[in-house]
Amino acid sequence: MAIPCNMVEPQKILSGQATCRDIVKCVYGLSDFELLIYKRLAKQGPLKADDLAPSLKKDRSTVYRALQRLVSSGLAFRETKTIERGGYYHVYTAVPPAQLKERLRRCADDWFENMRGAIDDFDLV
Repeated sequence: MAIPCNMVEPQKILSGQATCRDIVKCVYGLSDFELLIYKRLAKQGPLKADDLAPSLKKDRSTVYRALQRLVSSGLAFRETKTIERGGYYHVYTAVPPAQLKERLRRCADDWFENMRGAIDDFDLV
């Protein structure tokens, strides 16, 4: 997993000043809003975009885009439910926080090994 760090300054992480929130945003390239939705899903369980939008005071389309981002990042998954009279809807569930922590640990380990290899290969001449 690459570390884009487009939302958090890498210096903050390297200096030890980063919070877990900063690290999750950096590793997954999430916005504050997307991270808020992840936390809601993790606390409340499976939810529809229609359930989240009013409490977050956002359009359903905005919430849906954030949910899609979480799904594409692997932090949530989408399940399709069928309506008896016809039609369907989607329910979103967060990856459990313990699983997210393990992924972050693996990512940090991989990053550290990549950095170690780059330093070992460094040649000043």
